[in-house]
Amino acid sequence: MAKSTQTKKPLWKKISIAAILMYAVLVIYAGISIMPFFFMMSTSLMTLGESTTGRILPRSIDTTNDISPCILYTNDTFVNSEGNTVTKNRLVIDVSPDVAKVQGYGNRAPDNFIERNEIFRIPFVTNYCQAWRGGNLGHHIWVSVKITAITVAGTVIFATLTAYAFARMNFIGKNVLFGILLATLMIPGIVQNLPNFLLVNEIGKIFGTEGWFATTLGFSFCDATNCWINNWPALTIPFMAPAISIFLLRQHFASIPSELWDAAQIDGAGHVRFLLQVVLPISKAALFVVVLFAFIGAWNELAWPLLVTVGSNEWRPIAVGLQSFFNEEANFPHLRMAGSMIAILPILILYAFTQRTFIEGLSQSGLKG
Repeated sequence: MAKSTQTKKPLWKKISIAAILMYAVLVIYAGISIMPFFFMMSTSLMTLGESTTGRILPRSIDTTNDISPCILYTNDTFVNSEGNTVTKNRLVIDVSPDVAKVQGYGNRAPDNFIERNEIFRIPFVTNYCQAWRGGNLGHHIWVSVKITAITVAGTVIFATLTAYAFARMNFIGKNVLFGILLATLMIPGIVQNLPNFLLVNEIGKIFGTEGWFATTLGFSFCDATNCWINNWPALTIPFMAPAISIFLLRQHFASIPSELWDAAQIDGAGHVRFLLQVVLPISKAALFVVVLFAFIGAWNELAWPLLVTVGSNEWRPIAVGLQSFFNEEANFPHLRMAGSMIAILPILILYAFTQRTFIEGLSQSGLKG
């Protein structure tokens, strides 16, 4: 066999100038995108002096005396909110007075325990510990979890049914209604807050102690005059059928071959059975995109919760709690950054584990690049 007379091209000839420019732009864009996150994370680990000067300062905390901040599991005798002295085991987020003084936290809230028997401790980063405790972020995160779970469940149900009707069913005014739905995507969400608030406020009164149910049927759904304001319905129900989710699912459902519907009809299936047994099983990726969008939207919402939870802290999610914490800790940028990291951590973890499924779902929902 004759030897090939072709010679290998030099490496410099294989490199395309266009490819070099493309990768250079991508690297620069990636750096610009990562820089705010890197700044936030690094600042959240600094002391007050470091965060304001931008220089790493020597730490003066004597860790040999076991004064580092931590999460404790203790057996405490303490005074509860009702003024009674009780003894029980509990998890406590503790920042010692010495650490608080060195880190520049200012006045430290006094503990309510009378006697403490420490069972074990978990070392924790000072700023995160103080932000969690000072901003009561645990309560706000739990509220966000409940709001997000309700919103996501409602979005999956109502957006799926609406999208299926637009994609696979024929009815009068279908195209007009779908056009109106798409038009709402052009309206900024903040503009819709006032009419939404007026609507939610009036609906909530119907279920209250002075509403239609109370005056006509003799019972109400809550102990307040308005059952929606300062409660979970106002925070979840208006967002259970977002136009973008309906649009994404409609595009995917419309791409399902008509032969599957014909075969289902031969087997005696109607729209409900076809949706549950055929459409949904092959639409998992698209549904996941809808779930992710609903999760991010509910978790990050700030303006609307501020509007419908006036005067009450019970149903204020993490975004509102973080905003209040920012106002209280305006002079402590390291604590503000630590609180921000705590708030975005669930979204980062979710996206890290679901990135591939998310991209696949977008490609199946009519948003191909």
